[in-house]
Amino acid sequence: MSLWHVFGLEEADDGEKLLFFITGGVLLVVAAVGILSPQRLNNTLNGAFEWVLTYFGWWFMLLGLILFIFSAFMVFSRYGHIRIGGQDAEPEFDLFSWLAMVFTVGYSGSIIIWGVGEPISIVANPPPDPQPVAGVPIESLALSFMFIHEVFPGLAMWYPPFALAFGLIIYTRGTETYKFSSMLKVFLDTDRYTFLYWTVDLAALIAIIGGVAAAIGFSAQVFAALLDTVFGVPATIFTYGLFGILGLVFLGDVWLGLRKGIRNAARITVILMLITFAFLLVVGPTLFTINLGLDAGGVWLNNMFRLSLYSAPTAAANWPQQWTSFWWAWWAAWGLFVGSFVARVSKGRTIRETFVCLVVIPGVLLWIQHSIVGGWVLAPGYIDPVSNALTDGGIPAAVATAVTLTPFGSLLGVLLMLVIAGYVVTSLDSAVYILSSITLGNEDPNARNRAWWGILLSFLGVMTLELPVFDAMQAFPPVLALPFTLFLLAIVYASYISAREHYRENFAISDEETLITAAKTNETPVREHDDD
Repeated sequence: MSLWHVFGLEEADDGEKLLFFITGGVLLVVAAVGILSPQRLNNTLNGAFEWVLTYFGWWFMLLGLILFIFSAFMVFSRYGHIRIGGQDAEPEFDLFSWLAMVFTVGYSGSIIIWGVGEPISIVANPPPDPQPVAGVPIESLALSFMFIHEVFPGLAMWYPPFALAFGLIIYTRGTETYKFSSMLKVFLDTDRYTFLYWTVDLAALIAIIGGVAAAIGFSAQVFAALLDTVFGVPATIFTYGLFGILGLVFLGDVWLGLRKGIRNAARITVILMLITFAFLLVVGPTLFTINLGLDAGGVWLNNMFRLSLYSAPTAAANWPQQWTSFWWAWWAAWGLFVGSFVARVSKGRTIRETFVCLVVIPGVLLWIQHSIVGGWVLAPGYIDPVSNALTDGGIPAAVATAVTLTPFGSLLGVLLMLVIAGYVVTSLDSAVYILSSITLGNEDPNARNRAWWGILLSFLGVMTLELPVFDAMQAFPPVLALPFTLFLLAIVYASYISAREHYRENFAISDEETLITAAKTNETPVREHDDD
């Protein structure tokens, strides 16, 4: 058995082998430094984080607006009728499985972790004067920022462009290889740019790892805090054990594949999530939660673009950049693999249907979930102790403290850990699937290469437990995603070209036939598709 076979690279060319080992090597070096010298890595990451958001925070905000406009145009124009995989493509998954996979890969444990962390942090450290929205309670303003960042327009900015790019270029237009660089060949279809293509794929892989690293790290430290505070067990040792068990479950999913492994894990996670949030709404401060959710929803909907573009130019600190720019950077890193995975499971669906599944339905669910979590931790009797825990121990301590204050806290803690575990497994499943696909240029990569990517990512999970400060993990998405943002506008342009060409080839002929038939019968033609 050759070494290439062990790594699942027996059919890979030299560039793909180099891509795997360079990206894996970078990942291992970061993990090793984090384990052996966590304080050094912590200081380096925090320094890089501050630099990127100070000098490029504006870029993430502007790019988000551009991508939002592009998504709206593609969905609501005539191109919304285009079917991913071609007009004759049939859906591969039933509706519930499709929704479950899209939801669990797209939103992870951040619903719980940042659903607690962001609103309580904003109440403790509000925006500088002048306030972005005057005359509203700080609790409602804090929760409305959460809606902006993880409900809308965040959803519409970052996931659809990647999903549409993969769906239109890889599956509808058709390419030889399943890579990010294949998208550039729409307008750079020549062998002269081989090194550029390879560089794009390398930047994409590193950006994906940045987003996944942050999600795993956040989840690992919240796991540890729940075990220590709620159940009083040695946090680090048991967290390693839990991640070991999750690793075995993950490897089982890898061997089962997309249809049996990832699909079933996603369905179970969604059911657990619905049970957990219904339970939290009942045992938590129910009336306050409902009222705050409605009030914050009004602030959010009435000031959506004001809050989305709030940059506080006259303030000395980088408050908006620490929140909005961070979120947009994380969306960019996370959206790379989410969009490509969503396109993979959405073959046979139209662009408009995919938007509904990716943005509209999850948006409603996320608004309800964040209303429940935000109302829980911002309620009288919760807000002060949770805020104090945030100051002393960061977001993991705040989550654990909120659980201890809640009736039936032990049961709630178990449910939250199960939901986070489900998100970790499904996110890892989907991430390694796409990492392996991009490496090998194959939409159905072999299980051996996927398993190696899973092992490499697991080292990051172990490393994050050693980092002394939770905030250090915030640096991964903006620092590692920044280089890839240079290619996003090119990918957007390539998507538009692909949509336009496909429309002309498949829909323009039927429109012309409609006009000819109408002219012969002297009837007013009714077009099936509107113009842009």
